[in-house]
Amino acid sequence: MIVVYFLAAQVVMALFFYPLLVVGKRADEEMGILFERRFQENEKKELEDKMESQRDVLRTIEKEISKGSAPVHFEGMEFGKDSYHLVDSQAKMNQLLDYFFRVGEYGGIAGKLLKSNVYMDAAGKQPTFRTAKSEFDRKRMEMAAKQWIKKKQPSFDGDVYVENVKCVLSLTEEEKEKRKCRVNGEETAVLIFSRKHLTSLYLQCLMYRKELALQKGSLEDVSEICNRIYRLEDVDVMFQCMMMDMARWEEDKLYIQFSTVFLL
Repeated sequence: MIVVYFLAAQVVMALFFYPLLVVGKRADEEMGILFERRFQENEKKELEDKMESQRDVLRTIEKEISKGSAPVHFEGMEFGKDSYHLVDSQAKMNQLLDYFFRVGEYGGIAGKLLKSNVYMDAAGKQPTFRTAKSEFDRKRMEMAAKQWIKKKQPSFDGDVYVENVKCVLSLTEEEKEKRKCRVNGEETAVLIFSRKHLTSLYLQCLMYRKELALQKGSLEDVSEICNRIYRLEDVDVMFQCMMMDMARWEEDKLYIQFSTVFLL
C-alpha cells in the first residue's frame, strides 16, 4: 500500500512540476535568444561606430585637403623581419627617444618635414597625440615621455620592444608633378600639411594597426614574442609617434615610419 501511495505521489509531483520545467526551458531558450540578439546588436553598433569614426577621419582629411593641405591619403602598412627590436636598457630607451624627438646627437638628421611628426604627449592626465610647435616643445614632450615610461616600471629584461612599421601614403602623379622641386640637387616634392590632416593620418595608422591585430595573423621570420606584439596580446603602449620628416618616395608612394614602444 505504501508503494502505491509513493508511486501516486511521484505521478502527482511529475504532473505538477512538468509544466514548470517546460516553462523554465522555454524561458531559458527565450533568454538565450534575447542575449544572442543583444550581442549581435551590440556588435553591429560597435561596427557602425567604428565605421562612423573612420568616415569622420576621412571627412576631416578631405576638408583639410580642400583648404590647401597636401592631397595625401593613407593606403596601408608594411611589416618586415626588421620591424621589431629589443630595448634592453634605460640608456637605450633614452637614446631611442632622442632619435624620435631629433634632439641631442640626432638633432642634425631632422628633415624638412620635422614639424609634421606626430608625437605622444604624456604631459596631461591622458596622453594626447600632436605635432611639436618648436625645439623647446619637442624637448618638453621628451621629458614627459620619459616620466610616463618610468611610471610603467619596465625592467628592460626582455619586456620592452620597439615596433617600426612602414606606413604607405599615396599622392596622384598629377599632384606630385605640381609639387616637384630640387633640394640639395635631389628631386623631391614639397608637401605642406595642416595639423588636423596630420592628426587624422595618425588616427588612420592607429585604426589600421588595431584592425591587423584583430585578424590574429602572424608574421614570418620573427619570434613568437614579436608575433604576440603584432597581435597586441597583453601589451601596453609606452610611447608612439608617426615620423614624417624622413619620408621617402618609392614608385609614386610615400613611405613614412610609425613607431610604438611596447611593454610586455
